[in-house]
Amino acid sequence: MDRDACLRARAVADSPSNASALGGSLLRSLDSLEDLARWRDEVINLHRQAILGISTVPDVASCACNGTGSRVTCPVAASTLEALLAAGIARMRENGELAVDADPARLAMGLTAALRGGSLLAKTTRDIAQLEAALDLALSCLRSHSAG
Repeated sequence: MDRDACLRARAVADSPSNASALGGSLLRSLDSLEDLARWRDEVINLHRQAILGISTVPDVASCACNGTGSRVTCPVAASTLEALLAAGIARMRENGELAVDADPARLAMGLTAALRGGSLLAKTTRDIAQLEAALDLALSCLRSHSAG
């Protein structure tokens, strides 16, 4: 892959539209565990439709470049999704739904890892249960930081 194609791939991977395709529209206003559960359901439904061939979901790892034009793995909008999750988790902490010691950045990183790993497994095995389990366990961990 040439350097220009690689740079275009990175731009597409980091675009807000790809974040929206992975539930980013819900994450922009995320401020409760209930919102996060709705996001999980939307992501699961998008992947289910992709497995059935009804729609497509951006790959969790698409081509990007390392500056030299070499092909390396780059998550689709991972930084955008992680930032949206961290901001939403911070809002949950601020509104008292999560304990003050909850670490939004770390929890967002865990959710993003669950999404990426579960998505990859769901696509390769064509079994949505892999993604459901990964996200459910990540959300369970997040819920363990509930206030009170």
